Formats: sequence, structure tokens, C-alpha cells
Amino acid sequence: MAFTQKSRGRGLRGALLVAMCLCSLWSLSSRAFTKTEEVTEESGGAVKFVGEHPLIFTFLSMALCGALCYTECSQTPKLEFKDRDYFTFQLIQNILCFASGLINALCIFDMGMTVSHQSGNTSHTGRLIMAGGAKFGHLLAAFCFGSFFAGYSKSDTELIYSGKNSPNLLASALAVVAGCLVHYCKEHSGEGNDNTSECLLLFAFSQGIMNGITRRCQTLPICTTHFTGYLTDVGTLLGWCVRDGEMGEKFQKAMLFAAGILFFGLGGVAAKELHESYNMQAALISAALVAAVAGGLGAVNK
Repeated sequence: MAFTQKSRGRGLRGALLVAMCLCSLWSLSSRAFTKTEEVTEESGGAVKFVGEHPLIFTFLSMALCGALCYTECSQTPKLEFKDRDYFTFQLIQNILCFASGLINALCIFDMGMTVSHQSGNTSHTGRLIMAGGAKFGHLLAAFCFGSFFAGYSKSDTELIYSGKNSPNLLASALAVVAGCLVHYCKEHSGEGNDNTSECLLLFAFSQGIMNGITRRCQTLPICTTHFTGYLTDVGTLLGWCVRDGEMGEKFQKAMLFAAGILFFGLGGVAAKELHESYNMQAALISAALVAAVAGGLGAVNK
């Protein structure tokens, strides 16, 4: 793969990306709360409304995100894998994998539920079909609904690698922000959040949109929310490399997939460090990262 020399543009975009993350973290420091915090002051009108009517706000947020998805009307030409800039292609994947891993692990820590990979939720829906399995089924539906919008809007699956704005990916980031808002309002209105919290629907919805974009990349199907397929691909591709004694394109793909798995796991590490201080509001860091990629701020070729 060709390696371009646009270091100046990459540096600027990288700096903007870091700045957005730092701004998100700074905003959290003044609003952070933990599960054991007691809310002593009366909540404002907007916070109270969202906290008491979270499902209405959730559906309205999904509709807004869907409308944003539908504004996308571009089709970027397909590039073959050998014509891609390997560094930037991997960088975009790794940022999104890290963002997804952070959100998923935060939901596990905070509410005991997964929102990015749905294999476990499918099993739980089946085994608990008559005893509380509906909450898992709701997450399956929300994830699928997000992917529906990505498909209905005919999302440009190459757009996020071209340095152009991606309304679909921006909608995914917006859904994360809405989920954080629902969680915050429920906590501060006294409702609290458990494994049936409506914010989980928005987080799963956001992951569905993201994976609906990346999974249909024409260059190479990219998974940012689940990794059973990636583990299979890493094993088979490395097996082919060893058998044929070659370290070419197949090895590059194997390392790409392995990096995605690593960065999803690093998202979990970050979640462990951030959750105690910032609770689910740490997911705003993921929203900032995804929004940065959606705005073309990643180090990509134009």
C-alpha cells in the first residue's frame, strides 16, 4: 500500500482530534457524578422532564438521528485494498473500535449490559424468554434499528476514509450524547439507571448505525463493534501466510483486524479507569472521537 506524505495535514487533524477529546474530558470534570452520589438539589425543568419521560426523549432522539442520516447523499468511489493508505485506513478503524469498546465496557460497569456486540444478548433473550428476556430483545431491536437507518439512507460506506463529512457517523455520535443525557437526567431526577434504562437503547442504536456503515465498506468489511469474525479472520489469514510463506496483503489484513481487537480492548481499559470518576458521562469521549471522524478530522487522504 502507498504511504502518503501529508504529515502536516495529519498533524493538524490529529491535534484537533486530541483537542476535542480533552474538551469532552474537561466538561465531564464539572458534571461528573458517581452512582453513590446523593442528589440534594432539585433538578431543573428539562432534566426532570427527560428523567420522567426517558422513552419519549429516546424515540425523539432516534428520529432526529434518522433524519440526520437521511441527509447523506454522496457515493465515494471504491478503492481496492492495495490502493488504500494502510496507516490511515487502520487509524480510522482503531479510533472507532476504541470508541465502541469504551461505550460497551461503560455499560457493563454501570448497568451490567452490553450494547455493541449482540451475540450474548441473543442468547439471553432466548434463555430468559419468559423471565425478563425482553430487555435483551429491546437492545437487539435498537441495534437493528440503527443499522436500518444506515441502510435506508444509503450511507456512503467509503466516506469516513476520504476526509469528508459523514452524516450517518455523526448521527451515531449524536445518539451517544443523547444516551448520556438520558442517563444523567434519570440519575439526577431520582429515577436511577439499571439494566432496563432507556439510555441503553440509544447506545445500542448508535452502535448499529456505526457498524451499518463500516461493515459494508467496499474495500474491506470493517467491524467496529464485535470481533468474533475478526478473530476468525486473523487466524485463517495468518494460517494462509504460514502455509504459503508470504507476508503480503493477507498479513496486512490480519494485522489490521488484530489492531481492531486490541483497540476495542483498550476501550475497556479506559472505561475501567474513567467509570469511577465520570460514570456513563465518560462515553462523551467516545462521542467526540466518533464525531471527529465523522467531520473528517481523522488523518485521512482526500
